[in-house]
Amino acid sequence: MVGKKVIRVLLIAYAYPPLWEAQSVRWYYLSRELAKAGLEIDVLTIEYPGEIEAYPGIKIYRTFPGPFNRLVYKALSRTSVFSGEVRRSARFRLLKKIYRGVRRTLEGIAFGDTRNEWLPIAYLYALKLIKERNHHLLITSHEPMVDTLLGLILKRKLGIKWIADLGDPICAGYYPAFWKPILRRIERTVLFRADKVLVTNELLREVYAKDFLVPKERLLVITQGFDLEFFEAQKKRDRKRGEKFTLAYTGSFYRGFRDPAVLVESLKKLPFDYELWLAGRIEGFLPAFDGLKDKVKYFGVLPHGKVLELQARADVLIYLGNKLKSQIPGKFYEYLGSRKPILCVVQKEDDPVVKIVNEAKVGVVCRSIAEEISKKMEFLYDLWVKGRLEDEFTFDENRLREFSWQHQAEKILKEVESMLKGLS
Repeated sequence: MVGKKVIRVLLIAYAYPPLWEAQSVRWYYLSRELAKAGLEIDVLTIEYPGEIEAYPGIKIYRTFPGPFNRLVYKALSRTSVFSGEVRRSARFRLLKKIYRGVRRTLEGIAFGDTRNEWLPIAYLYALKLIKERNHHLLITSHEPMVDTLLGLILKRKLGIKWIADLGDPICAGYYPAFWKPILRRIERTVLFRADKVLVTNELLREVYAKDFLVPKERLLVITQGFDLEFFEAQKKRDRKRGEKFTLAYTGSFYRGFRDPAVLVESLKKLPFDYELWLAGRIEGFLPAFDGLKDKVKYFGVLPHGKVLELQARADVLIYLGNKLKSQIPGKFYEYLGSRKPILCVVQKEDDPVVKIVNEAKVGVVCRSIAEEISKKMEFLYDLWVKGRLEDEFTFDENRLREFSWQHQAEKILKEVESMLKGLS
């Protein structure tokens, strides 16, 4: 709130629960915290199977996503699609391969992303909402890029105050090369048209300031995060040691970018018994784990709450760093909220998470070399056997609070109040 005036915000977020992705998790928590602070949040998103609980101060408007993705989401309405058993099957992998082939073809003509089909639908609905609700501020999520494109168009049309959240760079490496020059120009335009641009880490802020000559004061670092309430609740959990040493990895793998090959090699070297828990859209990588056989348990794709529970039950959480140090997987911050030791495997020694792990005392770090990973796992296993695993890592709460969703929302709220200080 600014003075006694209630601030109305339109958040455009294609990905929003019950569609659980990195950006939907991000804005699920940030929008809740902003609503707690007294802002009225209207969320414009897509129709997606499932439900999300109502939250005071947040009103959700769901719209048709477009014909192609409506068919995709209709298929996802069957909960069995997310089970580990189904996703392991040859039939599922074949269907997914066909789907990806069709999607790649459509991406060639849809600006690199099939979700751009939502653009005209969301644009007309946003105009109607802003006229009816008289929003003071527009916030756009990203990814997908359609959110940012909508923000750019609405800013030009209405002159509304706009915060653009670039969770990933617009010209990211996974888009078709054909579209890169155009996406680069769009990225530059957004950086100068938005009233404030949110980035997820300091390195990306430096890149935008250097490569695009964007004034640093226009760029605000809002990291991914964890929920302080969940973090605090972990203090009260049962600390009794389980029967088997358990490792967990939740999230995604990417070939040549965040590949599990070295991890699998290191696991094969371990001289002790253990169990590895996997969850996420990683069925295409499961054959790589076949040599570990009964030591691996794949849970499929779990709802966000179940993922948090799984992480909190494991003994050690495995983090695989990206090749690009300007991109930190959001899963790392979520791991912090579990209060469980993190085995941090980095591809570059200057990976930003190394400093956090060491300063906050939340785990151990090693390079992406099988022998080093195995040695760190043996070190953690020895602590577990002696019952000292969780006592070894203190989880400095003062250091970690800055990575909580609550703290990130406080930074956004401060910017909102500054942008709208003339409103009374």
